[in-house]
Amino acid sequence: MNRLTKYQLCAIGFFFFNKLSFSQSDSLNIYDFDFNQLSKLKITSASKSPQNIGEVPSTIFVITAAEIKEKGYFTLEEALSDLPGFQFRNIVGINSYVFQRGITSQNNLILLLIDGIQVNELNSGGFYGGGQYNLSNVERIEVIYGPASVAYGTNAISGIINIITVSAKEKQLAMNSLIGTFNTVATDIGYGYTTKKKNFGIRVSGMYKQTDKADLRGEAGDYNWTDLMDNFENDFSFDLKIQADHFILGTNYLHKQSSAATYSKSIGTVYKDYGTFWNIRFINSYIKYSNRLSERITLSSTLYNRNASVLDNSVLYVVDTAQIGYYRPNNLSGLENIISYDANRFFSVVGGLTTEYEHLAENYSVTYSNSPDIRPPAPEKPSMENNYLVSIFLEPRLTLLKHLFLSGGLRFDQSSIYDQVFTPRAGLIYNFHDQLFRFSYAEAFRAPKPWDYNDGIGNSSLLPETMRSLEAAMTFSFFDQYHIDFIGYTNKLDNAIHKQVVDEGYRWVNDGEINTEGIEIYFRFSSKKITSSVNYTFNQSYDENDEFVPEISKHSGNVSATYHFSDHIKINLRANYIGERENPQIIASDNGSTIDPCLVFHGALSLLNYKGFALQFIVKNILNKEYYHTSNREPDRYRQPQRTVMVSVGYTLNTK
Repeated sequence: MNRLTKYQLCAIGFFFFNKLSFSQSDSLNIYDFDFNQLSKLKITSASKSPQNIGEVPSTIFVITAAEIKEKGYFTLEEALSDLPGFQFRNIVGINSYVFQRGITSQNNLILLLIDGIQVNELNSGGFYGGGQYNLSNVERIEVIYGPASVAYGTNAISGIINIITVSAKEKQLAMNSLIGTFNTVATDIGYGYTTKKKNFGIRVSGMYKQTDKADLRGEAGDYNWTDLMDNFENDFSFDLKIQADHFILGTNYLHKQSSAATYSKSIGTVYKDYGTFWNIRFINSYIKYSNRLSERITLSSTLYNRNASVLDNSVLYVVDTAQIGYYRPNNLSGLENIISYDANRFFSVVGGLTTEYEHLAENYSVTYSNSPDIRPPAPEKPSMENNYLVSIFLEPRLTLLKHLFLSGGLRFDQSSIYDQVFTPRAGLIYNFHDQLFRFSYAEAFRAPKPWDYNDGIGNSSLLPETMRSLEAAMTFSFFDQYHIDFIGYTNKLDNAIHKQVVDEGYRWVNDGEINTEGIEIYFRFSSKKITSSVNYTFNQSYDENDEFVPEISKHSGNVSATYHFSDHIKINLRANYIGERENPQIIASDNGSTIDPCLVFHGALSLLNYKGFALQFIVKNILNKEYYHTSNREPDRYRQPQRTVMVSVGYTLNTK
C-alpha cells in the first residue's frame, strides 16, 4: 500500500510540474456529416488518443445530436435501442439493464463515460440507463463494441458508451420544455459563452425530468401490484465545462430519485408498492490538460474525482411492519497520464499510467422504522474498504502499407483487492477507398466489487471475470449515400459470476461460462430528403452446460426513416423488433416461460431551427402494443410502457 501511495504522489507531482493537458472534444460541427465524413471523424473513446474511426480495431457507431433531436429520444436506453447488438431488461423502476452482444448483466459489463470520465456506480460497477442524462446537452454519443480493457481496465467487457457533451466553445443559449402523458414533464437550459479568439469558453447546462413511466396497477401490471402503486421518477442533471486554451475543468452532476415499487411484487406478499424512495447521486469532477511537446509527442493528464452514493434517506422496501432505509456512500480519486508518440508515418504508440484510490462501502447500512407509514432513521455510515490501483497500458500501431494497419495492446493492473490482471489485444485493418476490412482479437476483465464480495452471505474468494473475443468486419460505402456494415463476432466469458442459493441464503460464485456467436448487419442511406437505417442482429448465447442463455433473443432488428419536408420540418418513424426470449422463471399468468416477440413503433414530427424555435410532437409505442421484458426478480415479467404522447417546445439563440 505504501508503494502504491508513492506512485500516486509521484504521478500527481508530475502532473502539476509539466502543466499537461487533455482535450476530449473540440467544437465539432458533425450534425450534418454524411457517412463518408463520419467515417473520418476523429474519436478518443477507443484508445484515449485521437484516431479516425476507420483506423480503430473495434466496431464504432456514433449517435449525433441531430439524431437525438429528430427521433425524440427521452432516455439513454432509447438512444441505444436503435443500434444493432443491444437488448434490454427494463424493470420500469429504479433502473433499466442494457445487454450488449448477448451477455446478461446488472449493467456492470459496459463502461459508461461522460466526456471520457467513467460514471459507473462504484460499489457494484453497474450504471443507470434511464432518463437522468441531459440529452439536449449532448454533441454525440460514441458507442464502441467489444472488449476495451486494454485502455480502460475493469468492466469494459461488452463495450464502451461515451456521452460527449457540447463544447465550452459553443456560444449559445438554448431552452426546451416538454409535457406528456403519465405525468411526464421535462425542462432543460444550456448557456455557452466564448471569447472572439475562442481561447476561453464556459458551458453551463441543467435539466429536470419527472415521469410515472407507465400504468402498472392491477391488471395492467400483470397483477403484480395494487391500485395504490406509485412509480414516479425524478431526474436532475447539471453540467459545467470551462475551457481556457488547452485547459478543461468539468463537473457532471446526476441525481436520480425513483420509486422502487417494481423491485418486488406487492399482491400476495408483505411488500407495499407505495412509500419507497430510491435516491442515488453521481458527482464527477475533473481537470484535463494537454501539451504537445513536439511534432511527434503529445503528453496529457486527467485528474478526477468520482462520487456515487445511495443517499441516507433512501427506502428500498416498505413491508407490512416497517420501512427499510438504505445508505451506501462511495468515492474514487484518480490520475491518468497518457503519452502519444508518432515516430513516423509507419509507427506510432500510445501509453498510459493510471493510479486510483477507492473508498467504498462494503455493503449498505440499513435501518428500520416501526411502521409502514413512518420513515426510518438515517442509517449510520457503513463499514468502508480501500482499494489502491496502478495500471499501465501500451498500444502500438504499425502502418504496414499505405492502407493496412496493425495495432496491438497490453495492459497490466495491480490492485490491493483483486491482485494482478494482464490484458492483451491485437487488430488488423485494411481501409481503401471508403471500404474497410477489419479483424481483431481482444481480452477483457471485470474485477469483483464490494457488492459481489459481500452481498448475501458473502464470498471473499471471487476471481475476476474474463472475456476473450474475436471479431471480423467489412464496411462498404457507395456514392456517399449508401453505407453497410457486416460484423461477425465470437466471445467467451470465463469465471462468470452467478448467484448461488445455499441453505444459509445466497452468495456470488465463479461457476459460469457464456459463449456467444453473432452477426450484425447495419445499412444506412442518406439523401437530401430521406435519412434511413436498417439493422439486424443474430445472436446465440450458451452457458457452460450448452443451454441457451435466458433473457437473450436470437433475433432483433431496428428500422428508422426520417423524411425532410424542408430544412426545418421533419418526420421520423422508427420500429424496434425483439424476438422470443426465455424467461428465467415461470410466468404465472400463462404458465409458460417465454416472452413473446414484439414489434414496437415510435414517431416524431418536428419543426426544428426555425428562427431559433423548435416544436415537436412525439409518440412512443404508437400502436399501444402490449409487450413485456424478462425478469430476474420476484415479478414474473415486466410490462413495458403503453402509448406515450409528448409535446416539446424549445428556443435556441446562437450568437457568433
